[in-house]
Amino acid sequence: MALKVGIQLYSVRDEMAKDPIATMKAVAEIGYRCLEVANPRADQDPGVGFGVSAEDLLAALDGTGAHIISGHIRPVTDETVDAIIEYHKKIGNKYIGQSADFYDSVEHLLERCKYYNAMGKRLAEEGMKFVIHNHYHEFQKIGGKYVLDYILENTDPEYVAFEIDTFWAMRGGADPVEIIKKVGNRLMAVHQKDFSKTSTSPINVLADDDGSKFISRETFGGVINPLDFCEVGTGIMDIQSIIDAANEVGAEYIILEQDHTQLGQIESIKLSMENFKKYTGIEWE
Repeated sequence: MALKVGIQLYSVRDEMAKDPIATMKAVAEIGYRCLEVANPRADQDPGVGFGVSAEDLLAALDGTGAHIISGHIRPVTDETVDAIIEYHKKIGNKYIGQSADFYDSVEHLLERCKYYNAMGKRLAEEGMKFVIHNHYHEFQKIGGKYVLDYILENTDPEYVAFEIDTFWAMRGGADPVEIIKKVGNRLMAVHQKDFSKTSTSPINVLADDDGSKFISRETFGGVINPLDFCEVGTGIMDIQSIIDAANEVGAEYIILEQDHTQLGQIESIKLSMENFKKYTGIEWE
């Protein structure tokens, strides 16, 4: 069994904003056939964003070999979930992801876990699954354990899966391989990029955090330096070990998500595609 290589289209967000159809075709031409979308306006557009209808999307991807395998969609609520399900069933997407969430107390965190379960149960009725995606703040320790641990312990494996961003796990002071093992068979995919060899930032941005106050949406971005990010295979991360661990637990995908790049976005994803080919345990559709 091998991980299928995919791409989170946030990696080419500027190109998507100009022409989403042409960009998806270009991404498929480069070799990324498993596409994950990013849509933060699901209350106005339940699909892949940019006003693309399900019919136009399917017509555009027909013959390219590419298809939508997952989506970071928000907000997913009682008010939006039916339209989201309708659209994503049409395009064959079975994973709806929570791209970023923030908490102000343990009580609030547990309430959000109830929400994840409820949305997961609703999606499961349609053969779909709710997916949690992490950043660094899920590795903040509250009461002696990771925020991620609370989520793992208080969500139902039947309804909630995980997509571990290995770069952000590392930035939170965790070992990505150990986190993959902890998540186990609940791991749907890993998100992959790399940490620059020339970065002057600390790898563990939580080294001095005392766990007394939850990281908020407002304080989250204070540690993000675009120069920390680089293309797959050009930085310091042990990506082969990550691939091996993800295969061991039965994950489906390794998905490029290039948050920032010093290159053009298309040039960036081409370089990562070239470098993906040097690893074992992955495949392309």
